[in-house]
Amino acid sequence: MKKMIANLASREKRVAVLENEVLRQLVITPDHHRSTVGNIYLGKVTKVLPGMDAAFIDYGAEKNGFLHRDELPSFQLTKNVEGKAAIGQFVRQGEKLLVQVSRDETGTKGAKLTGLIEFSTESLVYIHGIDYVGVSKKFKNEHLQMQWRETALQNKNPDEGLIVRTSMENESEAVFLERLTSLREQYQGLERKAASLKAPALLLARDTFLEMIMNEMSRTAVGQLVVDDSAACRALSKWVEENEKGWEISQAPGPQNIFSEANMEAQVEKLSKKIVWLDNGGYLIFEETEAFTVIDVNSGKFTGKVAKEATLFAVNQAAAKEIARQVRLRNISGIILIDFINMAQSRHEQEIIDIVKKETAKDEKRVQVIGFTELGILQVTRKRTSPSLSELMTVPCPVCSGSGKIESPETVAFRLERELLEHRKTDDEAVWVEASKAVADVLLGEKESYRQTLEELIGKRVFLSFIPGSMNAYSIKRFGSMKEISGAIE
Repeated sequence: MKKMIANLASREKRVAVLENEVLRQLVITPDHHRSTVGNIYLGKVTKVLPGMDAAFIDYGAEKNGFLHRDELPSFQLTKNVEGKAAIGQFVRQGEKLLVQVSRDETGTKGAKLTGLIEFSTESLVYIHGIDYVGVSKKFKNEHLQMQWRETALQNKNPDEGLIVRTSMENESEAVFLERLTSLREQYQGLERKAASLKAPALLLARDTFLEMIMNEMSRTAVGQLVVDDSAACRALSKWVEENEKGWEISQAPGPQNIFSEANMEAQVEKLSKKIVWLDNGGYLIFEETEAFTVIDVNSGKFTGKVAKEATLFAVNQAAAKEIARQVRLRNISGIILIDFINMAQSRHEQEIIDIVKKETAKDEKRVQVIGFTELGILQVTRKRTSPSLSELMTVPCPVCSGSGKIESPETVAFRLERELLEHRKTDDEAVWVEASKAVADVLLGEKESYRQTLEELIGKRVFLSFIPGSMNAYSIKRFGSMKEISGAIE
């Protein structure tokens, strides 16, 4: 049975999705990092890039958004959309455009934008700026599927795209027209609002958090939702009633942390760790970079009771299932490289691919399993629409800048020595150096055995003071006479 726990009372919003009491999805949105996906803005073209068939758009965020030519209504509605026409024919610098965020900004990359503005309901999706009709492939009645396609084609305008969803299958044409009119009026309202504003401006902000909860509930007929916010509880209860869902919604009593009450906090904390242990004693190591994510599979404590190949295959099977779960929980996207333990039999590799495909099919984001490389690395891609959990919950280390490593005391001390040697021909009598204890120990040698040699080399007396902390660093404070330096230190 599916269960959701929604911690919405504080500024940081959190939702945990459990299936049969196992955590399957976790969404965390800090107050300063709310997703803007789905938000609609009046933007201004700041730069057109012919070489990339794209443009940068100022839509009010810190970084300009990226808009590809194929996402422009002016391109989509031309007769020739084979991709040969230059972007300069469809947009110009300084032009105002309605844009919608399709992917949040991540790392150094700005948000991905589209000019094809989309509004959606559970049964109908309306897209302005493209001539298109789509009908869900999940329709049980093929005749009705064709009928709805014809209905959509007859009632849409040339600059509109419509996607008829599965829940429309048994609805009447009157309901379809009512929802189409409502969505069309929403877009026309945005156009009127945009006409009275200067770019950049926010036109529509979507509550993506509540929408995510509703989307999750729509995937399952029944389930349980516990929420700690009264307004959200009322809104979600109303949605369940209107959509005739079998979800049981309750508001958590009292001031307690509902994540702690459900023993979720410990599981959330584990998602920030690099190592994930498997039930059979094997373990995974996660290394996330801006370019891609590497996952290493290790046998760990698992030795097995059968032949070596069967033992390694058993570890890889457990790893494949857990990796699919962790990727979804951590919201890892982009290129993912998985280094499974080498297997001698090719059929075992295919079985691992099948497991990964089966497990990632449960993911709401599109996942592609490419296959194994010659080196035995499984290549997977996952669509990126928002920052990963680690990007939301952590910042680069101010000491190592996210590399996980810092310069050794020797490296820093020898750099200081070279810098001091550059001043050996000046007339100053002394130099005041501030350095960490570890750097100072290397610079002057054990029990300051190198002090005399260093001072003779640079032709100056060295005065040292210490920088507190464990960071290996130094600063040359000043050069001057013995009296000036000693007086400055005192």
